[in-house]
Amino acid sequence: MKQQEEAVRRSIEKQRELEDVEREFRQLKRQQDDLLSRIGNAWRGNHSENKLGAISLDLAQEQRMIQKKLYNLDDQLQAEHKQAKADVERAKEAEADAAH
Repeated sequence: MKQQEEAVRRSIEKQRELEDVEREFRQLKRQQDDLLSRIGNAWRGNHSENKLGAISLDLAQEQRMIQKKLYNLDDQLQAEHKQAKADVERAKEAEADAAH
């Protein structure tokens, strides 16, 4: 009887050890999955940072080109306005000269 009880006790201990090992295995598996996920996210993050950096440079270049076009348009408008004012002044002077 004692031998059987001892065998049952050993069997229960082995079962508990097996459960502990399984629990540790599952925990290690979760840690591994977490680590792989973090590595994947870091790679994607790094990769996306590179992509975002390239996109940012492209956008900055596009902004500079648009800004340059805006400055050129502003310069043209100012020149046209200046020319129009000068034309108005000449027309007024011509009228004044014609009136005298």
